[in-house]
Amino acid sequence: MTDYRVFAASLAAALAVTTASAVAAPAPATEATKLSSQYSDWAGGKSNADALIAGLRNGSSITIVTTGPNRNVSIAGFTPQSSMSYGSVGSALSGAQRSLSRMGITRPTAEQIQAALIGGEISTASGGTAVIKGSVVARGPAPAKVASR
Repeated sequence: MTDYRVFAASLAAALAVTTASAVAAPAPATEATKLSSQYSDWAGGKSNADALIAGLRNGSSITIVTTGPNRNVSIAGFTPQSSMSYGSVGSALSGAQRSLSRMGITRPTAEQIQAALIGGEISTASGGTAVIKGSVVARGPAPAKVASR
């Protein structure tokens, strides 16, 4: 009976240490999660950031929707020419963010994000228009606006 109690106590102690270690170690963040948290605010929300990252990463269709301060809704979509590594996705988003920031745009519309990524004409913060060269290549003919209200 004593051997049984010693064994049970050792097993309980080992499980307590193992469980404490497992609980203390958080799951490592994936590249997609890191990029999403880095660009969610700029992209108009987590769902937009996730759509941009997944679409750029996989070379699949991307649709994003933003709502401006006057409740103006901006919708844009495009398909990148090919898939990209997470490093390239991060570089493309960083480049797009810098391009718009240089124009005074820190809270871009969906169309401005699209243009910063694949090129096009945008409305600037000062009310004018500017042609911007994108940081990635789109698949198919010229980029098209999906909708804007």
